[in-house]
Amino acid sequence: MSQIAYSSVPVWARPGDLVETSTPSPTGSSYLLVGVGDVADALSRWEADLASLATTRIHGDADTAADLLADALAEATVGVRVWIVADAGSALRLRAVAVNAGLEDDEIEFGTTGSVEPTEADVFCSHCRTVTRARVAIDDVIPCAGCRRDLLVYHHVSRRTGQFLGFMVDAETQFLTTEEIEL
Repeated sequence: MSQIAYSSVPVWARPGDLVETSTPSPTGSSYLLVGVGDVADALSRWEADLASLATTRIHGDADTAADLLADALAEATVGVRVWIVADAGSALRLRAVAVNAGLEDDEIEFGTTGSVEPTEADVFCSHCRTVTRARVAIDDVIPCAGCRRDLLVYHHVSRRTGQFLGFMVDAETQFLTTEEIEL
């Protein structure tokens, strides 16, 4: 696999070494501790380290955690910090929820679990705009759930959606009809 030097994929979601799940430095007035999967120990450690500060624990599958995080951020005040511990694909999705709520990168901390690659993640098809959820790694080729094209999972993640960019792997060698080009 080739990794380009500059990418929109955050360092903690790139192939290679895992980011240590240690307690980040407390810089806020309140905290949302968000976990996906088997991360109860990490959440408990974080919660214990923040005992004197207001914390809310959110834990569940990626869909549930994303919904609960969005609700909590809608009620949040200035000074809230979000600490996320999850697999890379779920963490990308949760980061998108926080970014869309107006948080800046320095207000969000991450710890990833398991292997960075492959991870269950969303891939946006640049041809038909369908989002395919699959176990993927950068440079993998997967079938689009919408148009069935073979998509290359690219070194780009949308901050707004948390989705990897996918495009037809052999686009430069395939003849496309006018109808397909208009998709």
